[in-house]
Amino acid sequence: MFLPWTTVDRMKPFVRVLHPVLFQGVRAAGRYFEGWYFKQTSPGIGSEPARSLAFIPGITRSASGYSSFVQFIDGKTGATRYFGFSGEEFSYSDDPFEVRVGGNRFGFSGIHVELHDSDLEVRANLAYGEPTPIRTSILWPGVMGPYSFVPFMECYHGIGSLDHDVTGTVSLHYGSAPDPERILFDGGRGYIEKDWGRSMPSAWIWMQTNTFSPGAGLPCTTVPSCLSGLTSGRQSFFLSIARIPWLGSHFNGFLCVLYVNGTEYRFSTYTGATIRMLECDGAEIRVLLADRLHTLEVHARRNHEGTLAAPIQGAMERRISESADSCLHLVFREHDGDADTVRYTMESGSAAVEVVGPVETLHKRR
Repeated sequence: MFLPWTTVDRMKPFVRVLHPVLFQGVRAAGRYFEGWYFKQTSPGIGSEPARSLAFIPGITRSASGYSSFVQFIDGKTGATRYFGFSGEEFSYSDDPFEVRVGGNRFGFSGIHVELHDSDLEVRANLAYGEPTPIRTSILWPGVMGPYSFVPFMECYHGIGSLDHDVTGTVSLHYGSAPDPERILFDGGRGYIEKDWGRSMPSAWIWMQTNTFSPGAGLPCTTVPSCLSGLTSGRQSFFLSIARIPWLGSHFNGFLCVLYVNGTEYRFSTYTGATIRMLECDGAEIRVLLADRLHTLEVHARRNHEGTLAAPIQGAMERRISESADSCLHLVFREHDGDADTVRYTMESGSAAVEVVGPVETLHKRR
């Protein structure tokens, strides 16, 4: 059954926290936002490269009331659109999980989209395969681990699916084009995550991809550019580094998941991992993460960027940039006594990357 935002929540609050992908705003008071990120990447056929498209349905409550929206980004060109709806046009379902904005539907089983304005018409009918969840427990109900239970966080983050099959088509008709473009996603990959709270952080770096292929990303002079050690199973990578308000001060927190061959490797503030190196120079970003067992070297280069709306105290008034066709190179090493053994090297030419705000503060502890 689909319920409006204003409905009475019959699920116990603790149970809802254990399922971050579900709508969390039913008990929210004051200014608030919640948005889901549904990304799909086509397989690429012949000389045609992989194509990433992302949809962001959500709802906000600000000083002027509440409203809903769907944002769209085309990784090939960086073109973006914001489609606004009234708050009454948002509804949700817990079982099965799905959110609706107007006539647009988004869930674990797939998406149905019909959006248009004076410059663009988007129609999408995509079916999703079985989702790949992250590892969870009572103490780690989501990717935020124990921070999931802290009641005063400015922003929370959740992952719905690290990777899943995608089939179907998306039709894009830009105003200047004579005919619609039809993109086939059969054999493609999908990813789902979300954010909710009052505001996004003042500064953050975010990356994500679950499509890898040799030669698609950045060349590395010290490690061969290949999908070394991988099988044909699912692979996924996610990284977020953010400036987080905390009890009158701030700290730099980070979350990272590398999923390879059915095994999840997690680097995070709460796991005891550290950021040994962070460099952001124009379009280039380099990060080195480490814990007592592994290191993960990340090198990304942003490409076409589009402008998205982000929340400030529930109002979608902030403007940020995202590239959905960035290049990414990962090197994953395992500690072996005094030496490090390279387990995986992975490349992607369709990574999503955001670099927002004064990222130089992400180098500082306070």
